[in-house]
Amino acid sequence: MNRPWVLALAPLLMIATAITASAQSTVCWYYWPNVTINPGQGLLVQVTGGSYGLYVFTPSQYTKWSRGMVTYSLYSTQVNVGAYLVRIPPGTYYVVLYPVKCGQLVNARVSAIGLAPTGVSSMMPMNTTAVLGYFSISSMRAWNGSYTAVNVIKAPMSGASLQLNAVVMVKLSNGGVQEYWVQDALMFITDANVLNVADNTWNFTEPNANVSSYLVKGLGSVHTYSAGSYYGYLGKGARYNLPLAGYLEVNVTVINGSVVVMFGYALIRNGSIYGPPVIKWFDNVTLGVNASGAFIETTPYSLTGNGGSYDVELVFGGYYSGEQTTFESMYAQLAIMYWDGFGWSPYQDIYNFGLNTGESATDLVASIAQNGNVQLTVGIPYYGLLSSVFKPTIPTSFVEVIYPNGTSLSFYVLNETTVTLPPVIRGSGVLYLFKGLLVNQNGAVRLLGNNSITITPTSGEFSVNVIIGNYSRYILLSLSSTFPINVTLPNGTFTTTKMVSWVEAGSRVIIKVRYAYLFNNLTRFITLNSTAINLTITKPLNLTIGWVRQYIVNVSSVVPISINGTLMLHFIGWVNEGSTIRLLVPRFTYFGNGTRFMALNASTISLTVTGPINAMVTWVRQYFVKITSPVPITVNGSSVANATLWVNAGGIINVTIPRYYMINGNVRLRPLNTSTLVTVDGPLNLTVTWVRQFLVRVLSPVPVLVNGSLTVNFTGWVNESSVLFIEAPGYYWLNNGSRLMLLNQSRIRLIINGPINVTIAWVRQYMVNLVSVAPVTVNDTTVEVLSGWFNEGSVLNVTLSAVNLGNGTRLIPLNESGVVKVDKPLNLTVSWLRQYLVTVSSPLAINVNGTWTRSYVNWVNAGNLLVIKVTRARVGANMTIIKPIGIVINGVLHHALTVNATVDMPLTITVEWGVSYIAYYALALLAVTLVTIALLIRARGG
Repeated sequence: MNRPWVLALAPLLMIATAITASAQSTVCWYYWPNVTINPGQGLLVQVTGGSYGLYVFTPSQYTKWSRGMVTYSLYSTQVNVGAYLVRIPPGTYYVVLYPVKCGQLVNARVSAIGLAPTGVSSMMPMNTTAVLGYFSISSMRAWNGSYTAVNVIKAPMSGASLQLNAVVMVKLSNGGVQEYWVQDALMFITDANVLNVADNTWNFTEPNANVSSYLVKGLGSVHTYSAGSYYGYLGKGARYNLPLAGYLEVNVTVINGSVVVMFGYALIRNGSIYGPPVIKWFDNVTLGVNASGAFIETTPYSLTGNGGSYDVELVFGGYYSGEQTTFESMYAQLAIMYWDGFGWSPYQDIYNFGLNTGESATDLVASIAQNGNVQLTVGIPYYGLLSSVFKPTIPTSFVEVIYPNGTSLSFYVLNETTVTLPPVIRGSGVLYLFKGLLVNQNGAVRLLGNNSITITPTSGEFSVNVIIGNYSRYILLSLSSTFPINVTLPNGTFTTTKMVSWVEAGSRVIIKVRYAYLFNNLTRFITLNSTAINLTITKPLNLTIGWVRQYIVNVSSVVPISINGTLMLHFIGWVNEGSTIRLLVPRFTYFGNGTRFMALNASTISLTVTGPINAMVTWVRQYFVKITSPVPITVNGSSVANATLWVNAGGIINVTIPRYYMINGNVRLRPLNTSTLVTVDGPLNLTVTWVRQFLVRVLSPVPVLVNGSLTVNFTGWVNESSVLFIEAPGYYWLNNGSRLMLLNQSRIRLIINGPINVTIAWVRQYMVNLVSVAPVTVNDTTVEVLSGWFNEGSVLNVTLSAVNLGNGTRLIPLNESGVVKVDKPLNLTVSWLRQYLVTVSSPLAINVNGTWTRSYVNWVNAGNLLVIKVTRARVGANMTIIKPIGIVINGVLHHALTVNATVDMPLTITVEWGVSYIAYYALALLAVTLVTIALLIRARGG
């Protein structure tokens, strides 16, 4: 819940040893160097012994001052034992206590704190076993929407707390001591008017001391945080209203060596409701530390083991976890007191801020109100000593006045007050006469004869005063009746039709009433009350004897009906005037044999009784007629299927059955019955029988047999489960080189169980004839003659290539290879060209069909002309003469230089040549002649 800022700011506490200005100087001082004050913070100086001058220097001012130079300080004042909160600008400072005795430690601490919790606190030297905090809140609304509050510590934005905090000193049996800081708090969510009680216990014995879950027990539990652990408890929430006033109390005792810290509260006012000052103890925390004694200690002369203050605080602040909150509105009064052994006494020296509490308020101002209490309002905070003689005024005397009419009045008295009760109290039909007072003062009860008492408020202790008025009570009795009645009162018996009288409460009254007054027109009056009424008068009574007029009612029926909820055939009796006879007439009454009665009256009949009644219910006999048909037929002009109906006895049913009932375009039903008229004279069962038929289609481009009938594209309705036979030939001849070949079975047997579309599948075929004198390849098959039927659209892949007949003869196709699509009858003939192999060879070039060559090998079309020409003679390389001898064709020598040969067989042709040396000799002679001439020319020139 609450983490004390003395723990959170403990690292800022700096205590230095005394130093002197020079070795010979006898003047010493204490100082705290480099104390940093951040924006929004102040300097807290707490002196626990002695009287000093307090100086706050900047670092440069301190340097001059410590060297004996004349300088100014930022702040200076005289301080004694107590707490001082100094407001200075943000910065780094030296804090000095001067002068001090050299070599002697100073009991003081210095720390930087932000905004403090606001309220009332005291360090007045005192040891006590209980402390009490009084609060009275007239206006309060807190609001903190900061990121840290909402998202980090997750405090309610309108949360605030009022805390009674104190330090418990525990004396251990072994001579040691322990210190605990305890918090008794009210946790407020101000925008919802919800409060919780809560308490915390912290170990202040030394810095970062822990709380052991083994030793500390209560309704709460031990929690850990970054610097240690603590005990905490949070109660359930409750609603509150303003004004709100009450007490917080912390009580300490030792039981069997354990310290018991009791946390309590009392709400003496919650809105307009006052309550007695009875403390409700919501948590008792046991410290199992083997103690010899324990008490709540306050003192300004020392600090706790962790540097905390020995103070008692009743302060407002944030919700928990050190939250700093802002109050949009606040008016409250506070006071703190201690138990002096006989009563509650106020602490005298009080401050307006808390020294140990971590939660704070940004904008609360505390002052002393006219009644002596500490008063809190919204404003700019100022922290310091409020009073050295605190004299609060707190309500301790509770008064509750209880009146005889059940009302009460509660209040507190601060001065001597006289309470007076009236001698007569008048109410509605009630009269109270005063007899005396019953007074209970703190358990002491006494009776008074007069109607006044004076209450003197107590001082220093609580008192509860309960005043009860003792009165005699009288009740107003009023009686009336249309017919005479007998009334017996304590003072006599009277016959009357009207009476008004005051009767003492508790008196007995007897009233006797005649039951009925009978008249001669089937009418009577009866009383609505008992004929003998015995009353004990405890409250105002206005009694009217009630009477009601009644008439004779007679209702009958041939079958049972409900008359006012009861089944019966006949009702006769007296019924109140204006009441309703409710007849629930069943629409039908069944007899279990196909017969029923139908009521002709309405099913619900309400008869308002305004006079004598004689009524009868009328019925008609009906018979059950069941008409079974899977599909609608017309019954008495209405379309029905599987109809059941009740028909009046003697009624006529007109049943009209259609010729067909179409379920869909492919399924229908055909009736086996015919339309008829039926006279109903008993239960009747009529069944219409149908046969299911399915639409059957047999599609064929040429005639086939369907159930023995030759037809093309048959369409007809066929009974369910019938057998349909379809026969078709394997081929259907079209006599034009075309035919149709059946793809189905030639005989098909079908059992009809649903609509069927049967397509007789045919494929058109054409006759294909192929003639060739030499083999060809058709669809990878070698044939010379092909004749057969081929499906329409099929493809013939015809491959043609040269055919070698051997012995130098071959055939060449004149057609081209290709793909033939069969889309009509085909007659295909392959044409061929005969060729012969012609081989011509010669050692010297010759002319073959215009081309000079020495070797000619080629296939030549039969009948072609081959022209071979040979030169007459030619000179060889060695001056020889080469001359053709002749042309040899297939072994026959031809001496002509040109031969025209018709190619009608394979030809082997060679050219033969002969060699002559005459040219050689002539050339040799020519060469000699040329040499000789050359020599002669040379000689002349020389």
